[in-house]
Amino acid sequence: MRGLRRGASWISLAVLAAVLTALTVAPAASGAAHGLSARQACPTSLAFSPAAAQTKKAILCLHNLERRRHGMSQMRLSPELSAVALAHARDMVKRRYFDHFSPGGKDHMDRIAASAYPPSAGCWTAGENLLDADGATTPLQILQAWMRSPEHRSIILRRGWRDLGLGVVHGSPDGNPNGLTIVALLGVRSQAVCG
Repeated sequence: MRGLRRGASWISLAVLAAVLTALTVAPAASGAAHGLSARQACPTSLAFSPAAAQTKKAILCLHNLERRRHGMSQMRLSPELSAVALAHARDMVKRRYFDHFSPGGKDHMDRIAASAYPPSAGCWTAGENLLDADGATTPLQILQAWMRSPEHRSIILRRGWRDLGLGVVHGSPDGNPNGLTIVALLGVRSQAVCG
C-alpha cells in the first residue's frame, strides 16, 4: 500500500473523512474481539480474493468485529451506499485521481445526497475512507491499515453507524492494473443526527 494523507473534518451532515494512499502493511495479525480472532470470525479475511463480493463480505465482517470489540453497534451492507462507493472508486481509477473530492468538486456527501440513500424524511450523515493498494491485499491488511491511522480509526469507531457501503475496484488511480482501489462509506439515517 502507499502513504497517508490527512482528510477533511465535517460537522452535522458529514463526519471525519480521511484518505489512505499507502500505509505499509504489517503482517496479518489477528485482532481479538470478545475472544474471537479475525481468523475465527471472518475466515475469508486472511487471503486476497479477486472476487469483489467476497472482499466486501470480509471487510464488513472485520468492521463489525472491531466495532463489537469497542462495544459499538453493528453495521449491515447497504446496497445504496455500495453503489455510491463503487461509482467513486471506478471514477478515480478511470480519471486517475485519488481524493474525496472529484475533479468537479463533489465530495462523498454530495454523491450520497444524489443517491437513493437519503430518506424521504429525516436526516442522515456519513463518513468515507479510501484506500489505494499496490497489489494483492487481504481484507485484514486493509482494516489494519485503516485502524493504524487516527483519522480512519475515528471514522470506523464512530458511534451510531448502521450502514456500510463498499466499492472495490481492481486497478489503481496511478494506472497500476494490479492495484486495488477501495471506497468505504459508513452511514446512518436517523432523526438523531438532525442538527
